[in-house]
Amino acid sequence: MVAAIGVAAGAARATAPGKNGRIAFERYRYSDKPLWSEIWLTNPDGTGEHKVSHAPRGYLDRAPDWAPDGSRIAFQRCAPNGGRCTIWSVKPDGRTETMLSPPCPKNVRAGIPSCPDDSSPAYSPDGRKLALSRYVGGQTASGLAVADSSLRNARLVFSFGARPGHPSIDSPAWSPDGKELAFVGVNDNGPKYKPVNGRAIFVVDVDGTGPRRVTPWSLRAGAGPEGIDWSPDGTRILFRSQPLVDDDSGGNLFTIGVDGQSLRQLTHFRPIPTSPGDLRVGSYSPDGSSILFASNRGAIEAQPGNNLPDIFVMSVDGTDVRPVTRSREWDGDPDWGPG
Repeated sequence: MVAAIGVAAGAARATAPGKNGRIAFERYRYSDKPLWSEIWLTNPDGTGEHKVSHAPRGYLDRAPDWAPDGSRIAFQRCAPNGGRCTIWSVKPDGRTETMLSPPCPKNVRAGIPSCPDDSSPAYSPDGRKLALSRYVGGQTASGLAVADSSLRNARLVFSFGARPGHPSIDSPAWSPDGKELAFVGVNDNGPKYKPVNGRAIFVVDVDGTGPRRVTPWSLRAGAGPEGIDWSPDGTRILFRSQPLVDDDSGGNLFTIGVDGQSLRQLTHFRPIPTSPGDLRVGSYSPDGSSILFASNRGAIEAQPGNNLPDIFVMSVDGTDVRPVTRSREWDGDPDWGPG
């Protein structure tokens, strides 16, 4: 059985309008020790699967995000046992795998100003920039950062502060016009900020001004490690709601207008005590007609009684659900690339 999977930050998305291409996703190897995942590609009909990243043993490659022109895929790579996460990119054919985050100076641990922990990369609609979640330890502010596409000249554009216990920021997603960023604000660093362990989606101008909360805290929008996605037409945000604070599995998929109105529930999975649902947000298709997600509901059995998530696609209204991958591995974090 695959061990529980959880990391600090989630995936990011920036689905640019266009024709539908291939799908990038993460695949965990079917083993408990060590946890080990890599980035794979597939056609929308499930054909042509192949691995494109080459994680060292025990490392976790996650959160793939396509460049708008389809030339590269950005992703996060996290070291074993909760080690440092860094941003990488790779070509769709698996060549020129490149670390973009700055290397740590010798004898300097991750999390201090000279060695940031980076996750959740998201290409801007023009492909010239990357948004990411950047953690820096101590009294230094951490939060939403923007850099060029090679992760140079990174600057922090929004943070909830540098004081101990301030909320963290996960899963940035660009608006299709490149003028705004959505992200998940998480009150999980202590009792100072209320509601404790609350999650909500915020939208901010790309220069960090004008932050506003889009979802009520009670919805716990953006729960889990997989993030959110902004629709290609710029009107809606896709997310998962999970009411249980101590469990990032299960829940259901929703969309909401960027003005905080017109909440829509897309899936209607009910908790099954003997078989908890494992549901993960994916992304919109570039043409805006479909949504990708990962779920163990309807997945094939990895072993008797144990279904690991497969990738599925559905219409934007939650109907016409059909599988993309059918593997005995753990598939998640799908991102639909351009044609």
